[in-house]
Amino acid sequence: MRSNMQQHHHQHTTRWRGLWGAMALGTLMAVAVSACGGSDDGPAAALVYDCKGAVRHESPAPGSDAWKQRDADNMACARERTDDFAQQPAALFTAGKLPALDAYRTPALHANTRFRFAEATAPGRLGKAVATEVYRPCAAGTCSGMPATLRSFEGPYPAVVIVHGGGSSKRLHRSASQSLAEAGYMTIALDTTAAIGTHGIDTQDVVDWLFSNPSAPLADGSYFPYWSQLDPRTVGIAGHSQGASTASLIGQTDKRLSAIVAWDNLTTIRSGWVDKIGIDPPAGVAIRTPALGFGADYNFTIAPYTEPPEPAKVNTQAGRGRGAEPHPKDLGYQEVRTAGVDSMLLVLRAATHLDFSLFGGPASRYGESAINYYTLAWFDRYLKGARDPAVAADAFRRLTAQAFDDSADRHNISQGLYDPAAATAAGSVYKGNLSYLVKGTPTRERLSFYFKSRCAITPPGSTLRVESEDMRSAGCR
Repeated sequence: MRSNMQQHHHQHTTRWRGLWGAMALGTLMAVAVSACGGSDDGPAAALVYDCKGAVRHESPAPGSDAWKQRDADNMACARERTDDFAQQPAALFTAGKLPALDAYRTPALHANTRFRFAEATAPGRLGKAVATEVYRPCAAGTCSGMPATLRSFEGPYPAVVIVHGGGSSKRLHRSASQSLAEAGYMTIALDTTAAIGTHGIDTQDVVDWLFSNPSAPLADGSYFPYWSQLDPRTVGIAGHSQGASTASLIGQTDKRLSAIVAWDNLTTIRSGWVDKIGIDPPAGVAIRTPALGFGADYNFTIAPYTEPPEPAKVNTQAGRGRGAEPHPKDLGYQEVRTAGVDSMLLVLRAATHLDFSLFGGPASRYGESAINYYTLAWFDRYLKGARDPAVAADAFRRLTAQAFDDSADRHNISQGLYDPAAATAAGSVYKGNLSYLVKGTPTRERLSFYFKSRCAITPPGSTLRVESEDMRSAGCR
């Protein structure tokens, strides 16, 4: 007899197969054009390429037909998720509307079922309160109708502060905020008080607010409303783009923070600092916090690679590791690794800068799942794992695994493909969604073949680091 989790996965997988089977009958080319984004970027064969599987050509010669085919495939894969909006009901995903908020992640749909949710404001030094979304895990008796794939957690909770990019919004990181909350973390996602220029100040204000309590209030006497549910020994920070630079800096300078995840990308703070976030790295800043960086094949625009982009011939982005012009992606990773601190760099295959922040531009289908998988594993290794050796060991296993397990899939309710028949049968427009799943997929197939992914991490209980400068080819072992 299947467990509830196995039954859920079986039903979901069966619906995927049924949908693809129906698509294939007589309309394969039309469906492929919709799914892969048209035929203007490469050979017609690219239109029916399986973006989840192995690449057609692993190591083609630059400029060869095989190189061009692989490049065309990759560009098509980099548009799949946003192309899939066309399958979704117009009431949920309005064409041309920005930002492209994921309707399936609206907090009110899942509050007190999958997590607990509240909005709150933190006092800000810049004269404006900093708005936040606070997600807490379900505790016993606090949530009704919880899916069988999830479980409740008792506090105190580890916590993660989440920082959006320039001109963006906390709402675009609900997938990460909610997934982490369902996995036992309190998450605090903030909106900066200005589009750019205040990320560092606003984030530090939220971190200070998070650690405040009745015995140690802020200057105005206020304190974090959920202080009694926080484990102050296990707090981390994550951010995207300019928020990634913010996390890279504050995660090292604030000694109360114990883990960093930088979504495109981990930024150097000892040299090459160029981001204008209202604060700068102090002289002689120490590198002490384990840091995971993510990169992507593309920035905002998908363009062909006519030659290998790595190693970069020039660096136009200083230490940021992201941007449209040529640059090395591993500088932040190398800075942390060289300091003897655990670090990892994952450059995602066919991903764009918007895989981390569903803003409406191109994004791949499986980027978000890979992002959430590794983000959770990293925080489990260095936050929860700091208090629980079994959690640390399992997290290390996931970080170095050769295939994805279901640790991301069980939290994935994000926009995917759409099955109108399932929605009709269930009597709800929301029930037709088929989120993208990655369980069983080789992890190497989500890593870029243009840019190397790298690791330098220690197994729990050991002082000997596992290192790799090419995880796609050699894994992390």
